[in-house]
Amino acid sequence: LLHLAADVCRARGVTLVELCGRARSQSVAQARQELWWRLRHDPERSYSFADIGRLFGRDHSTVLLGVLAHERRSAARSA
Repeated sequence: LLHLAADVCRARGVTLVELCGRARSQSVAQARQELWWRLRHDPERSYSFADIGRLFGRDHSTVLLGVLAHERRSAARSA
């Protein structure tokens, strides 16, 4: 978990405190959504939306919508 978070922080230019906190700026929110997507699709572990939500103090539906938002952004970039 920490290595994924550190990778996202480095790539996105945000701190771990921001990533795990309540900040809602676009850059932090997008970094957080990318981390949620990575956790959800981690081949070594099986994190449910509820599991990820508990880790970040969020509802499972917030995590679901964040993962979907990241997928939409990724698809738009590669199109």
